[in-house]
Amino acid sequence: MTHSTRKSIYWANALFSQADREFNEKCARFLRKKGYDVFLPQETPMTFQSAPTNEEIFRVDTEAIQQSDALVACIDQFPIDSGVACEIGMAWASGIPIIALYTDIRADRKGAGQMYKNQYVMGAIESSRGIARSLDELIQILRNSGN
Repeated sequence: MTHSTRKSIYWANALFSQADREFNEKCARFLRKKGYDVFLPQETPMTFQSAPTNEEIFRVDTEAIQQSDALVACIDQFPIDSGVACEIGMAWASGIPIIALYTDIRADRKGAGQMYKNQYVMGAIESSRGIARSLDELIQILRNSGN
């Protein structure tokens, strides 16, 4: 059995809409071209079964998180997708580095247009590797943190 020497990333994002799945595929393709192995939950056969059990989803995804060198979580949704928030918590509790990808143009707005993000979830991200605003910045953070 051979093991890859490439760093592995667990990609955490919503996957229920076509737009989300296409964005996830684009990001995974980008990361793979940069030399990373990417676990993309939507690529597991179970995702499109008629009725995978909650426990099946939890076990497969948790194992993938715990075998990853880093978790990248897209936090563009409002609020942060609940599954993504749980995956962030699982990674943090497992000592897996976390980087958020936050591409929403409203990210830096103040006042009425400000995007609220759950402070507890943001604390887990900020206490780890932080937030990237683009895929290029994500690669910089991954490389600067040894991933």
